[in-house]
Amino acid sequence: MQKIAIYFMRKTLQLLLILNFLILLSAQSKSALSINSGSLHVLATDYRKIYVSTKEIISNLLADSKSHENTAPYSFATANVSLTHDVLDISHDNSANKNTLNINWISEVNYNFSPGFSDDDNIFYRARVSSGLDWLALGEGSSKNQRIQNSLNEKARKMNVLEKLQYKKEINYRENLDAIKMLFDEKRISILADYEKILKLLNEFDIKQNKSGIANDTELANNRYRLEKVSIEKKSLENLLKSSFTTSFGKEILNASIPDLTPVEQIDLNVLVKDKEQALKMEKEMLSIRTKRDRQPDLRLKLRYNYYSALSRDRNFASLGASLNLPVSRSKSNLGNEEDLKFKENMLNDLQLIYRDRLNGIYRDYYLLKSEIDILQRESEYLESELKLKSTNENSNTFSPAGYLGTAEKFLNNQLQIYDKKSHLYEKYLEYRMTAGIDYKTEQLQNRTDIDNAGHETYIWSALFNNYSNAYIIDLMNHWHINRVFLSIGKVPDMVKVEDFKTQAAANNIQVYRLIGENSYAKTDDGFTDLQQALIDAKNMGFAGVHLDIEPHTFDDYKENIDVYSQRLINLFTNSKIWCDQNNMDMGVSIPMHLPLNVATALNDNNVMSYIMAYDVLTLEKKMNKTAAIRNILGTNYVWVFRINDFQTFSNLLDAETTVQSNGISKIGYYDLSQMNNFKP
Repeated sequence: MQKIAIYFMRKTLQLLLILNFLILLSAQSKSALSINSGSLHVLATDYRKIYVSTKEIISNLLADSKSHENTAPYSFATANVSLTHDVLDISHDNSANKNTLNINWISEVNYNFSPGFSDDDNIFYRARVSSGLDWLALGEGSSKNQRIQNSLNEKARKMNVLEKLQYKKEINYRENLDAIKMLFDEKRISILADYEKILKLLNEFDIKQNKSGIANDTELANNRYRLEKVSIEKKSLENLLKSSFTTSFGKEILNASIPDLTPVEQIDLNVLVKDKEQALKMEKEMLSIRTKRDRQPDLRLKLRYNYYSALSRDRNFASLGASLNLPVSRSKSNLGNEEDLKFKENMLNDLQLIYRDRLNGIYRDYYLLKSEIDILQRESEYLESELKLKSTNENSNTFSPAGYLGTAEKFLNNQLQIYDKKSHLYEKYLEYRMTAGIDYKTEQLQNRTDIDNAGHETYIWSALFNNYSNAYIIDLMNHWHINRVFLSIGKVPDMVKVEDFKTQAAANNIQVYRLIGENSYAKTDDGFTDLQQALIDAKNMGFAGVHLDIEPHTFDDYKENIDVYSQRLINLFTNSKIWCDQNNMDMGVSIPMHLPLNVATALNDNNVMSYIMAYDVLTLEKKMNKTAAIRNILGTNYVWVFRINDFQTFSNLLDAETTVQSNGISKIGYYDLSQMNNFKP
């Protein structure tokens, strides 16, 4: 009996050590001696089951983290918005805005029922019929007014595009933000569910201990509070989770390495205000157009047939008249708009500083969060190694699960903090890149002049060609989407450089024509003799074609001998085209806006592509009016050439391209590559 008693006492002491009950027993009113060995054995078995379940949960959590662990930062490229032309379609049917002659048919009938206060009041007519045409020459309803309104409509469409662009970026940012929150909330819910499961087991165990007199009421209440706290947090996240929400992010983002932000100093702040500057510019242009429209006089020309029925005899006659309405005062609304625009302009000056300060604030918060996550991850590694250590002797009779369970709870809290802070960190990441304008790719819009130039041809004179490398020139032409270039190689050409240039150009699908700019060919009637030698040289050098830039209008006696020089040009162009056709070479010519019509006719008859040099101080509208006759003769066989130095900014050039395209001019070129250098952003 004594040996049996000693055996049970030893077992009891072992269980007490396993459960760390020595401290608990001192706080109970019951004596430990009153707890039988059977109850202790049940408690020990239950405690062991809690350990096994906890270890399985921790092992699964660690395995899941390891399987999705990625050393590379998550790529947001596939999750970003694609602003396609389907979303930002600003294409417009220009045929709907064609100007028409605004003529109205007006008819009017008047009948006097009785004489007036005196007999003289009815002396002129008893009845009058007037019918005829009204031509709205100027002002509201006129063709000019239509052009003004078309211009306003076009700028309004462009502003609408900018608004839609910003709107889509904002929507995409919000969607990505929700997706990030959802992914990390789902992960935290999963961890909380495991945590809740462990706490439920421990709470049930504590209830049994309390009934056995081992755990007091205070400890039971504390454990119940921890369980309820986790349950409430889990339930709250579940209620906030959008079950129908779909995300473009993958779960690999949960354990991907934390990405770095582009330093504020490396962000082009000019780009951030570009859209707003463009919108302000268009607002100014629209205000200027409205002001001019409001100050435009109304002129109405009238043609009438009149029939008068008088007491004595009837009369009928035609009449011609006009009415003029000239505004004197300015519109108050326009004055108010000017003040608004001045305020916006002043705001733009400070906007870059505002963006910089905002980015600096986000940048600082981001890296503070990153450092906190780094610390938590170091703690996680430490807790993981401690869990391994505390489960080493799990098969030993003296093994206590208490140490492992305590560390497991710390590990779960650590993981919850990591994923919570990662969620906030990626929110900062998205906010930073949204503010900085990063990661939003815009595909080409249908109205391509809103985002890029439309021309494909240009000139290169020998000064530029000799001073820059071929690679640089090719890159510059690719930047401008040039597919045909007219090259002047100079009087003493570097043929090695020329050959290399042609090779590189061919590799980039760029045709190279020999630019022949020599006015002396038009000095005499037999200028083609010398020109033919230049054509032969161009062929021998392997050029795809030739481009003639012969300008007799620069001669002092040109105005007195226009007919002579016109005939010489016709001979030069006609003979050159015949020669080029015979030698399988392409040909083009540069022509002034005041080209004689007979020369234009000869070019059209010979199917020569003509490049209209639209250079001077005239407005674009006047240039188009000035060239209307020769363009009509040339049909579609011409290119409109802009001189880059005529424009202050690239956006001004794009506006001009939009204007000529809306007037039926489809082919555009530039003069010249030296002026294009460093002009396009």
